[in-house]
Amino acid sequence: MTPFRSAPAGYVARWDDVEREVLGRVARDVAELVRAESGLEPGIEVGDGVAFTGVARVPQDPAVQRLLPDAHDEDADVAAEFRHLTQTDLAAGKVARLVAFADAIDSPDELPDDPRDGAELVVPRESAQEFAGALTDVRLVLAERLGLVDDADVETLHDDVLAGIDDDVDDTDDADDEPDEDTDDAPDEYAGWERVGLSGRERRYWGGVFVAAGFAQESLVDEMLAELRAGRAEA
Repeated sequence: MTPFRSAPAGYVARWDDVEREVLGRVARDVAELVRAESGLEPGIEVGDGVAFTGVARVPQDPAVQRLLPDAHDEDADVAAEFRHLTQTDLAAGKVARLVAFADAIDSPDELPDDPRDGAELVVPRESAQEFAGALTDVRLVLAERLGLVDDADVETLHDDVLAGIDDDVDDTDDADDEPDEDTDDAPDEYAGWERVGLSGRERRYWGGVFVAAGFAQESLVDEMLAELRAGRAEA
């Protein structure tokens, strides 16, 4: 994965097939999780201009609670009223942008002659904020599954992923759940991101996905901000 860079067509990066497959699949899974936890009907198509009514369902999954938190920590009535008025539309918007994100990376703009070079992904400027928002939602859900509470936890995980070590559980503790050594790069071998308390090699694997999503998000936002600052300076 390369960082996003500004180009005439938008913001451009190269992601390899595994990166696109894993992040696209997780984005779709998170979209379905949000849909189910917020009470959106399975058959409803969400998107721009769609408005919903009805009583909002309070999410029970801690990961979705991160995406749809209470608006007021000290007044339960105010929090409930705000959730009733806003949650369904907010959840529908998150589902729509997660699906749009997955669709975008499923269909890159240019496939390389050598797969090792990664497919070229172009994010149009008008879609960049939604694309970055989808990456944020994916990272928040993974953070909950990985038990990341604060910046220190994120830094520790980042260091562990880069070092190729596990920070709290020896690999032998979950040996029965591990794939063969030569299948480490196959995303289908690690379908358990939905579980809380990931450990061992699964934690390291999904920690790598979290770090990759953060790298993409940070580089995209940095380019957006750089263009914004440049535009203000020219004005």
